[in-house]
Amino acid sequence: MAFGQLSQASGIKEYGEIAYQTFNNILAKQDNPKGIYTKNFPGTRPLKSFSLPMILSNLVLEIEHLLPASLVEETIDKAIHEVMEVFYQSDINLIVEAVKPDGSMSDTYEGRVINPGHGLEALWFIMELAVRRNDSALIEKATGIALNILEYGWDQERGGIFYFLDRLGKPPLQLEWDQKLWWVHAEAIVCMLKAYQYTGNEQCWNWFKKLHNYSFKHFADAEYGEWFGYLNREGEVLLPLKGGKWKGCFHVPRSLFQAWKSLEVIQQKEVAKQTV
Repeated sequence: MAFGQLSQASGIKEYGEIAYQTFNNILAKQDNPKGIYTKNFPGTRPLKSFSLPMILSNLVLEIEHLLPASLVEETIDKAIHEVMEVFYQSDINLIVEAVKPDGSMSDTYEGRVINPGHGLEALWFIMELAVRRNDSALIEKATGIALNILEYGWDQERGGIFYFLDRLGKPPLQLEWDQKLWWVHAEAIVCMLKAYQYTGNEQCWNWFKKLHNYSFKHFADAEYGEWFGYLNREGEVLLPLKGGKWKGCFHVPRSLFQAWKSLEVIQQKEVAKQTV
């Protein structure tokens, strides 16, 4: 993604070639991403991961200028199908992190994991694809799922979105399951703003305000700027670092930029209403 955008900004073709080759490598390895380095024993609980279709649903647009049009549309078709029909499970109205190869749910630790942040991030990607294709039904479906994920993932006792949950209510395998993370809330803010921008659903606006208030109260550093990355369940700073192996200069700037652009459109719509 970075090399694709750098090639567009600089006009240097070599950067675009790196992005294009990397994208093709991702597609070539999508059925077995770790290859010989996988830790899974052959034939033991084979599972498909949600990460790849979620990422591709956004990445394909970021480097569209480097890709053949047919490949772009093919990737979009597959990403929408995987997110909305394979990993989204209609009987629980949630997106799961892993499914069996046939798309059914797996009663294992991995198969029971719900990661609200992943689902919400993927759904605003899907909304962008739906806008591109003028598919209002897909926007409405994505909005409904997102609202349910927030209701499910929100900590009713202490506020904030849980990092991991078990869809059967069993103890999650991840010890950090009840932490509140920066990227989860940043992506949730974008998701609710885009859903409100595209649907006008007041529930989305109310959730945006709730998420905004929580995030800027608990994550934002009023003294030195930026966001802390990791809070405990009570919303207290667990780690004071603002950068590390997982927290880089990505989610917060992108989410603030996306939120700003959505708010501009929302404001323009409100002004237009008042002048009619």
